[in-house]
Amino acid sequence: MNQKAPRNKAPKRTATSPRRVKPTSSASAVSALKEQLEEKLQLLSETNRQLKRKIFDLYTIFEISRNFNSVLDYQTLLDTFMFTSLGQVAALKAAVFLTREGKSERFYLAKAKGSGALPSAEEYFSATSRLAAYLRRLNRPAPSEDLLRDVASPEEAAILEKFTPGLVVPLIYQTRLTGVFLLADRISQTPFREDDVEFLSILANQIAVAIENARLYDSERQATAQLRSAQQQLVQSEKLAALGEMSAKVAHEVNNPLGIIKNYLLLTRRSVDEQVPVSKSGEYLDIVGDEIDRIARIVKQLLELHRGGQPGTESVDIVGVLDSVLMLAERQLEAAHVTVHKDYRLSPAWVVGSVESFKQVFLNIVINARDAMSTGGTLTVTVDRADSSVVITLCDTGPGIPPEQIPRIFEPFFTAKDPGKGTGLGLSVCWGIVKSHNGSITFSNMNPGGCFEIRLPMTDGKQARDVVA
Repeated sequence: MNQKAPRNKAPKRTATSPRRVKPTSSASAVSALKEQLEEKLQLLSETNRQLKRKIFDLYTIFEISRNFNSVLDYQTLLDTFMFTSLGQVAALKAAVFLTREGKSERFYLAKAKGSGALPSAEEYFSATSRLAAYLRRLNRPAPSEDLLRDVASPEEAAILEKFTPGLVVPLIYQTRLTGVFLLADRISQTPFREDDVEFLSILANQIAVAIENARLYDSERQATAQLRSAQQQLVQSEKLAALGEMSAKVAHEVNNPLGIIKNYLLLTRRSVDEQVPVSKSGEYLDIVGDEIDRIARIVKQLLELHRGGQPGTESVDIVGVLDSVLMLAERQLEAAHVTVHKDYRLSPAWVVGSVESFKQVFLNIVINARDAMSTGGTLTVTVDRADSSVVITLCDTGPGIPPEQIPRIFEPFFTAKDPGKGTGLGLSVCWGIVKSHNGSITFSNMNPGGCFEIRLPMTDGKQARDVVA
């Protein structure tokens, strides 16, 4: 009996048995590897291009920002901004809308460049519209066609249509929308790329700050020009006021010696009628001559004071000046029933200055004291020393000055006298003369009356004469 030959059984596969791989040709493997390398090279080239663009954009923005900070002329700044933007993103048309003075609720056309349809000067974006609110929140460039379709008002859509397809760039200063910048018509006729958007976004922040600075500078320049004009007008007004004040001072100061001249001319006439000795009449005429000379010196002194002249530097005995003034005012004081009491605790009392200036000061105060004692009284004149100063006090027994008026008595044209009885310049003149001699003058109420105190730097008579020599 024939037996069947046993079948050859396939060997069992184990977990460790190698898997058969379908053989591939070497040509296809090389081709696949080549495709992968080309893709990688293309990606690296694009990445390299983007990096170069970013570096160039950042460098450009750095240079532009430095230039923007140095440009303070408003129109020049806008021109620079627009030319830079057009050149950097290769566009042909641009327009910038900013607020006008006094119209902060609208953005009007400030500058436009390019060909084709451009906005008119009266077209505007509203600062309170949906479009403005959206741009303020977005704070980066947006495609004009998207805004035209979604948020623009009819007036704003009319502007955006002229820049579609294009970009709308918000100009943000701090958190406030200060303007709108539009670009359109790329030279390549391709859409704006993300690089362009990033560049314009950074540049917009820089130009917003630069525009604000330029506007502030322009406003400050206009304000400075207006201030300079106002100052020139004020100087002219002050000159006219000074001329009027000087004229009033001349009239006021000349009035006192004229009164003295009149009195002594009357005495001279009386002495002629009564056949008084010639020597007495000659004395009266000498006084008249002195007072005429004093009038001339007053006019000259006031003119020099107006030109900023310096006080005299001669040695002056204040006691002698006071005696001279009291003698000149003797008849007026007697007529007003005013008695003079002299208390010279320091005599002589030497100071450096001008005799005529001191005479003018004391005569003003004596006449004021006479006017204050309308029914008569006593004028006490004291000369004393305090440290290195000569102290002169002239006190009357009149009603004094109301306390609230005392701080103003040395102001020009202020007077406590009845209307028509004083110009308000006498004490102002006194204050100026004493100050020019490095002294001080004050007033205080007494009981009764009022008292003027004058302090002047004391010097030795010989030293003063040596200074003059």
